[in-house]
Amino acid sequence: MNRLTVRRAAVALTAGLALSFAAALPAQAADSTVTEAQWLSDVAAVTGPAQTYIDGRAAANTSGAKLAIVLDIDNTSLETYFEGAGFSTPATPPVLALAQDAHAKGVSVFFVSARSNLFNLVTKSNLTSVGYTVDGLYARTVAQLLTESVADFKTSSRKAIEANGYDIVANIGNNTTDLSGGYADTTYKLPDYDGLLD
Repeated sequence: MNRLTVRRAAVALTAGLALSFAAALPAQAADSTVTEAQWLSDVAAVTGPAQTYIDGRAAANTSGAKLAIVLDIDNTSLETYFEGAGFSTPATPPVLALAQDAHAKGVSVFFVSARSNLFNLVTKSNLTSVGYTVDGLYARTVAQLLTESVADFKTSSRKAIEANGYDIVANIGNNTTDLSGGYADTTYKLPDYDGLLD
């Protein structure tokens, strides 16, 4: 591909992303048998043990090491599938509670998302408006959207966080691409119901 072709593809992709981000998703797929209440219950079943683990790591941190957690955004930190993607998507209550508890105990909260970094201002505003503290936000550049897999991007982002001196004690997401590749002491997978909540 020559440079002009790559540039045209990037512009088309960016325009498409902007339109899809601005358009709200349907509240729930018509053929879905998973309710929001069931999903929240299933999420809480994972975040409860995760919060206990993070609390223990924070309490044992007598050396003052820089501890962090990494959270995925869509269908992890925010209720994208059930509430729609937009400028004010609600927080996922059990994940928000975990993040607030971790931050109160001195653990930094980083977000690593497959979203385009063109939406970082909107994404960060959404996260903070619903109660999250954002110590860092990693999202893909247009070039990464075209050339790098989600799993590779998320792995390299966690590697960069650790290179900045953080120990990622927990990595939480609803997709295997959120969690594979290492650079976290432990991982917690939220339900995606066989890809329904991608």
